[in-house]
Amino acid sequence: MRPLDDTSAKLRSEAVSDRNFVVIFHVAALAIAAWTGYLVEYLVLWILPLVTVVQAILRLRAIAEHGATTDFSSPLTAARTNLAPAWLEWLIFPHSVNYHIEHHLYASVPHYNLPALHREMTGRGMLEGAEVMPFRKTIKRIFSEKAIPISAA
Repeated sequence: MRPLDDTSAKLRSEAVSDRNFVVIFHVAALAIAAWTGYLVEYLVLWILPLVTVVQAILRLRAIAEHGATTDFSSPLTAARTNLAPAWLEWLIFPHSVNYHIEHHLYASVPHYNLPALHREMTGRGMLEGAEVMPFRKTIKRIFSEKAIPISAA
């Protein structure tokens, strides 16, 4: 089975359109940068980060959201909500993607409402036993030799 075989034709078509737009944008941006004399700046400030540090940040975020989780039988424990200082949320978790459990449970909630959803769910006790922890504890869990039990985290 191919990875997108269970995806609707409409979503596949939209994904192809999105990908084509990104490719066209970058080819046009590269041409404009070269034509206006800013080729080096474009390559150093856009392409270099895109193929280096951005990929590392995206990988770290994916691992923080799903790595070293304790139990895949519940949506509350199959993903993780990472709580972090504002500067770290800006760098690693833009658009409130650190509220990952909330996103999995209520995918139609816009990203700007995820913090309010988190507060509401916490206030109602809906996140009891969920993988909600400070990002520093997530990092410790991910990079420990053995997964740390929730009670010790």
